[in-house]
Amino acid sequence: MYRYQFDHLLNLLDIEWQRIFTPEEVAIYSADLHQAFLRERFRPGYRLLIDMRACIAQPRATLLAFEGALGHFPRASRIGIVATHTIMRAQVRRVMTQPYLRLFEDAGAARQWLTRPGEDALVA
Repeated sequence: MYRYQFDHLLNLLDIEWQRIFTPEEVAIYSADLHQAFLRERFRPGYRLLIDMRACIAQPRATLLAFEGALGHFPRASRIGIVATHTIMRAQVRRVMTQPYLRLFEDAGAARQWLTRPGEDALVA
């Protein structure tokens, strides 16, 4: 369903979604990711890469579950989303409104943007 990796050297949380989620799976994903975030001792200001290329679109109930489950998650300083399907890109734009988010069609380009030096969003 998903995989993630914490890269301490780059301060990067790298996530790959491998298929669409059910609302119940969103709760499992959210809890797992939050526990791993604490275990890995990541802090707000990290950089986030989510590769959604394997997903066409998430069902409406799943989108609502994501909004509720991840609203408390620590804030990133940059977010790069890799999505190639038009509907998925539209969903990302609607749900994730952070000004420090960029959409990409290529994972390499997203990673390059995320890891380059430069100003990040202010982290509160």
